[in-house]
Amino acid sequence: MKRLLSAAVAAAIGLAVAPVAAQQPLASVDRMKSGDTWQLVFGSASATGTYFAGMSALAAVLSEKMPNVRATATVSPGSAVEVFPQLMRAERAGGMHTSYDIDIGYRGVSTFKGRDIPIRNWFFAQEAVYNVFILKKRNITSIPQLKGSGLRFGGAVVPIDQNRPERWDNAFAFFHALMTAHGIDPFKDVTMLPYNTSQSIEQLGSANIDGLSASRALGSGAISELSTKQDLYVLQPDPATVKKVEAAFPVYAQPYAKDAYPKIEVPAPGLGFFHGVYAVLHRDLPDDLVYQMTKVLWDNIDVMRNAHPSFKVAKLETALKGTEVPPHPGALRFYVEKNVEGAKAWAEKLAKAKKS
Repeated sequence: MKRLLSAAVAAAIGLAVAPVAAQQPLASVDRMKSGDTWQLVFGSASATGTYFAGMSALAAVLSEKMPNVRATATVSPGSAVEVFPQLMRAERAGGMHTSYDIDIGYRGVSTFKGRDIPIRNWFFAQEAVYNVFILKKRNITSIPQLKGSGLRFGGAVVPIDQNRPERWDNAFAFFHALMTAHGIDPFKDVTMLPYNTSQSIEQLGSANIDGLSASRALGSGAISELSTKQDLYVLQPDPATVKKVEAAFPVYAQPYAKDAYPKIEVPAPGLGFFHGVYAVLHRDLPDDLVYQMTKVLWDNIDVMRNAHPSFKVAKLETALKGTEVPPHPGALRFYVEKNVEGAKAWAEKLAKAKKS
């Protein structure tokens, strides 16, 4: 998978291209420990999404299989915007987030500019798609048709300030890249409202907004339910503009499975923009603890896969797929032992960086 954000793209949206030094002290992970027991709380996203289902299943396995761990998962409607500051305060042990969020969090740029987010990769968990839905009654099937439409979309977690791109969340950052690649002004031709995914689904279900743009794995129960309330299109890109979108944001275009939501129509050319989703950990969790957590994870991965079909792509051999955020050293030790693709390269790279 290509570099998550190219230097050119980062510069274009005001991002630095190198990690930023810590701007404030971090809380110690010792606060997660009570006696000999680690009290680990994992963030996720909205209650109706797959992240919460997956992290809940994983937390249950860790608690059952590891005598020194009591793990829980929490609903985190703000996703990374909410969870990453909690990592800094050592209130969360990790979470599940998009490739975009973990990249800018690790590098301390954009939404997290100047902050030292103590994040390390754990494993590739699922593939998700930025669903861009629109009411059929608007008679619009392609993005270029939005020019001058004045239609209202939900999806941004935080209010959008045109002059503060560093505060945009991943939902609006993608929407902005998608619109501008097609010559659509996301501030004048359309409006993005600050509704998180669950709120956007609710508002669209009542036809209070015209569409939504939000990341979900295919097969989302909430979106399936939405499709019973409103007739929708998957809004389509201009095929000639696809490469431009991919260059502007860490996504890749591929066919949108029409059987994912049988009641939602996917017009030609039938594409969606997909991305990776990763489980991450606090970088200061002890290596031995994380090594055991990683072993338990992969010995019991079917529990997570059974939590939602989207996790069936989670495989040990692709645990390090497609991210440039370093894996946690404890997890990396396990992956090297299991000869996971990319593990030895990561080990050599980190060892070299440590010496320099």
